[in-house]
Amino acid sequence: MGSQATPEEETRLRLDDGSSSSLPGAPGSVQKGGAVATAAGDGAGGTSKQRLTNAEVRRTVVESLAVCGFYISVSSAMVFSNKALSYTFHFTTTNVLLLLQMIFTALLLRFLRDVAHVIEFDDFVRAKAMRIAPVSLFYSLNAAVALLALRELSVPSYTLIKRLAPLFTIGLEYALLQRRATRSVLLSLFIMVGGTVLAARSDSTSATSSWMLGLTSCVFQALYLTYVKRSGVETGFSAYGVLYYHSILSVPMLVVLGGLMGEFPIAMAYPLWLKPSFLIVFSASLFMGFLLNYSLFLCTERTSPTSTVVSGQVKAMGQTAVGMFTFGGVDMNARYTAGTLLNIVGGIGYAYSKYRLILDSAGSR
Repeated sequence: MGSQATPEEETRLRLDDGSSSSLPGAPGSVQKGGAVATAAGDGAGGTSKQRLTNAEVRRTVVESLAVCGFYISVSSAMVFSNKALSYTFHFTTTNVLLLLQMIFTALLLRFLRDVAHVIEFDDFVRAKAMRIAPVSLFYSLNAAVALLALRELSVPSYTLIKRLAPLFTIGLEYALLQRRATRSVLLSLFIMVGGTVLAARSDSTSATSSWMLGLTSCVFQALYLTYVKRSGVETGFSAYGVLYYHSILSVPMLVVLGGLMGEFPIAMAYPLWLKPSFLIVFSASLFMGFLLNYSLFLCTERTSPTSTVVSGQVKAMGQTAVGMFTFGGVDMNARYTAGTLLNIVGGIGYAYSKYRLILDSAGSR
C-alpha cells in the first residue's frame, strides 16, 4: 500500500499548519483551479462526501481539544507541585528532582509494557536514539532553567514569561517544519510579548536575571517541542516510544548538570527526606513528571508544537489568578496588572485566530 495520509491526518496537518489552502489529493478538497477532487461528483454522493469530511474535521478538533486539555491540567498541577517543593519545603536541587523523574518514568513505562501489558513501544536502539538525542538535550536544558526561573519568580511572573515560548516555536516551525503562521496569529503573539515586557519592567519583586532565565527557558522549550514533532515523524515512534527514549537519554545529561552545579551533596544532606508531607508532595511530583512529559508528547504529536505551547495560554489565566495569592503572591501594581491583561488579550486573540482557521478549513472542504 502507498504512504498517502488518511483524511483525518490531512485534516490535522492543515489545522496545524494554520494555512487556508487545501491539500492536494485530500478527499473533497478544492483545488486551485476550482475543480473538486472527488469521484462522488454532484448530487447526493457529493453531499454525503461533504458530510463525511465535516465529521472528520469535527472529530479531529474534538481530539485536539481533549489532548490539549489533558496537557493543560497536568501542566498546571506540575507548576504548583514544583513551586511547593521549592517554596514550602526549600528543596532547591532541581536537577536531582528531574533526574529522579526521568528514572521513575523509564521504570514505569517498562512496568506498563512488560508487566501490565497495557502499552507498547520498541526496545532501545542506538541508531534511533541518536535521532531523539536533541529532544533529550533540549528537554534537560529547558527543565533545568525553567525550574531555576520558577524558584526565583512568582507563579504569575513565571507564567507571563513562559507565554513568550510560542513566538520562538513559530520561528522554528517555519525553519525546520516549513509551517507558516498567519498574520492574525503573529499579531496575537506580539500582543502577548508586549504585555509580558510591560509586566516585567514593573515587577519590583524579581531580579532581571530571573526574567532572563525564564526567557532562556522559552528558547529551549521551543527547540524541545519542535524536535519532539520532528523526531516522532522521522522515527515513527508513538508518544510512549519517544518518552521512553527521552527519559533514558536524559539521565546522563542530568547527572552531568547536577554534578556541575554541586547538587548531589546538597540533596544527600537534605533534612526532610523522611517527613511524610514532603514525601507526599515529592512522590506526586515524580508521577506528575511522567504525566507531564506524556501529555506534552501526545499533544505535540496530535496537534503541533505551537498549538501545544499556546495551550498553556488557556491554563495560564487560572494559574496566574491562583498564583497571585499563593507562594508569596506578587506585587500587583497598575503596570503589572495592565501587562497581565494585555498578555491575556493576546492569548484570547490567538485562540480566536485558531478557531477561525478551523472554520475556514471545514468550509473549504
